[in-house]
Amino acid sequence: MHTVDKPHLRLFVVSHKDIPLPEATYLYSMRSDRSDGINIAKKSNYCELRAQYWIWKNKQYNNTDYVGFFHYRRYLNLSEHSIFSVPAKRRPIPYFIQEKPCKELYSDSRLKNTLMMYDVIAPVWEYTGVSVWDRYQMSNKQRIQDLTAIYQIIREKYPQYLDAADAYLSGHGEYFGNIYLMRWDYFQTYCQWLFSILTEFDQRTPDAPPSTDGFLGERLFGIYFTYLIAQPEVRCGECPRLHYYIYDDATHHIKSERIINIFLRPGSKLRSIVRNMYYKLRGM
Repeated sequence: MHTVDKPHLRLFVVSHKDIPLPEATYLYSMRSDRSDGINIAKKSNYCELRAQYWIWKNKQYNNTDYVGFFHYRRYLNLSEHSIFSVPAKRRPIPYFIQEKPCKELYSDSRLKNTLMMYDVIAPVWEYTGVSVWDRYQMSNKQRIQDLTAIYQIIREKYPQYLDAADAYLSGHGEYFGNIYLMRWDYFQTYCQWLFSILTEFDQRTPDAPPSTDGFLGERLFGIYFTYLIAQPEVRCGECPRLHYYIYDDATHHIKSERIINIFLRPGSKLRSIVRNMYYKLRGM
């Protein structure tokens, strides 16, 4: 490991195809289907979690002090004044839309000084107006019995996380994206916990729909982070996401969302009401 005053940081931008990245000091491109070393590249159900598994299992980056994971469309805003400690009384807007990543944001040496104040940084908890349980079953790509199976596995294998699971799953907001930044030792512990649960889930539920493990991993991160917040020795922070429309394609139209966000602010009660009404009407 590096000295405490000069921590080493790697932020992996995970994608399923080759994409251009800004030449920033701390950004590293990584394919989710990387197939060398110890990998789960063929388990497409795991989505971007395949990259996290690869970093966990292989020794190439063991000299890293902090490790983070972004999507190629979604990063964390790690600027000095955007990160705040949790628990917090008020949270900022959960995300902002911009054209493309700014290399200066992920190159400045001040970033290391900021990170030294935290052990784990998550995206801002985003208010949805419904419980995680209810929102999970609103999607036609997800089955509530799969989330129920995950809860049962936690009850059996990790009962110390049950209070956090109850608090998070019944809460009216979520930590979206499977994106975060952690100190290396916390990352190792998290992956051991996460992938042991998902492995058990796979054994019990061989007929899960596509991408299910990725969807469940997103909820498991929320449970894990909720657990960490309750531990007084763990320094937890949150910061807004940044969504980049330079990567828009036939199925993702982030640029057009900017107009919607003007009238329906992300994380607001009004937005949650409109969105939940849409989901209900679509399900009729």
